[in-house]
Amino acid sequence: MATNGCCRATVSPLKRSTTCFIYQAFRPTHTRSFRPSSKGTSSTVIEGTPHWKVKRSNSLICLGYRWDKEEIAADSEGVSFEVGVFLFNGREYYRCHDVFERLWNHAEEPQRTLLHGILQCCVGFYHLFNQNHHGAMAELGEGLSKLQKLKFRSGPFHQFEQDISAVLEFIYHTQMEHAACTDDYCLTMDGSAQSYQLLGNFGAGQPLYGIQRNAKEECYVYFSPKELSNSEDHVRVKVPVLLANEEDLKDGAKY
Repeated sequence: MATNGCCRATVSPLKRSTTCFIYQAFRPTHTRSFRPSSKGTSSTVIEGTPHWKVKRSNSLICLGYRWDKEEIAADSEGVSFEVGVFLFNGREYYRCHDVFERLWNHAEEPQRTLLHGILQCCVGFYHLFNQNHHGAMAELGEGLSKLQKLKFRSGPFHQFEQDISAVLEFIYHTQMEHAACTDDYCLTMDGSAQSYQLLGNFGAGQPLYGIQRNAKEECYVYFSPKELSNSEDHVRVKVPVLLANEEDLKDGAKY
């Protein structure tokens, strides 16, 4: 589902141990700067109101909601959490960001922190599938940090937090394994500034990650750099799904 309209984040490379990247290693650009383009996508619009879009991306077809200009301009009163969840679960990450951002702008704590974490995860996944892997780790790390701050012990947001953590670990370790290697030599990822600098620049602009769907209709993020492109045994992790509604959002702090 990758497109050519890649949004780049200005971030600093990791400078500390491997355990710090989830919490504080990156400082992403402000989420309001996220305005990606849909250039490069192939889509068919089914006429009617509301408009529905069928997105085709190689082997995957996604059904998603397309906002009218009037809806985009509307105040947060006309935007629901369920719409954002629907778009996120349909992997419409650049569209669901607008929904969660509008809700976040008018929310009070602790829902404000929760919504901020979710929308940063939206940005992170958009970056991941648009070849900005450095920015993906930055935004997913910031989003996970906010989710962990709320100390969920059960419920849909706790599960979402666990799934985001698994994806972030997956991205980090797949890049760590390959980032320091060239055709001539390999450098051990020892936590040094030099090795992390290589990690931060690894695969920039290359489609290293994609989405696969199995026989059970479950979607996975898979890692497939060009040197492994002929392998059928791709390393993969399950795509997070947000199983929450408005009531869960209101009661989020109780879990």
